[in-house]
Amino acid sequence: MSIFNIFKKESKQIQGKIGYFGLSDWWLSNFSVEEREHIIKTFQPFGSSGESLIKGDIASTSETPIGLLSALASWFSKKDDRTIAYRIIKKAEEMIDESSNILDIHFLYQSKIEIYYRNRDNDPDALEKAIEACKQQIEISPKAKIAFQREYEDSPLPAHKGFGQLAIIEEKRKKFESAIQISKAALEQGWAGDWEKRIERCSKKIAGYNRY
Repeated sequence: MSIFNIFKKESKQIQGKIGYFGLSDWWLSNFSVEEREHIIKTFQPFGSSGESLIKGDIASTSETPIGLLSALASWFSKKDDRTIAYRIIKKAEEMIDESSNILDIHFLYQSKIEIYYRNRDNDPDALEKAIEACKQQIEISPKAKIAFQREYEDSPLPAHKGFGQLAIIEEKRKKFESAIQISKAALEQGWAGDWEKRIERCSKKIAGYNRY
């Protein structure tokens, strides 16, 4: 039997969430046997196990493929696992289209921010990727705001990782004007956070620099 036929046979045998969402070929071609075993062992969602990725006949689910991959990536943010997370995030981003749930995209970018920023000292490209993800999440923030208000109409907006992390990065870079503008935009949209404190702190730093 050729390698192609073996691969095809393995793909058809995969069930669970990977099989249900049509991700079998991606799963087999993007991860080694050892990596797949590690993913299954590491992924332990509440009330389930990593085996649910490839085993079990799923008739229907409210989960989406982007939601699954976003959650899965978050389990692999450590230094030794980061390339696994990167590949998962890449696939999730490739699956975004006009029909995608905006909150799924919002949380995908949040996972991307957290994973890349955590690895900024181990990966020379990670900080710029984290900044890119912040900007991606900020870009969809007006739509995400509407979706949050529709889904949780009696609750205030939560914190916004994109606005918050980018403001932190800019303040650390001493780009205080940029940090202020980011904080003002988040405050205007109504996202939870200590925006006023950052605006005040950065404004004082600008005033201090201007005295010299």
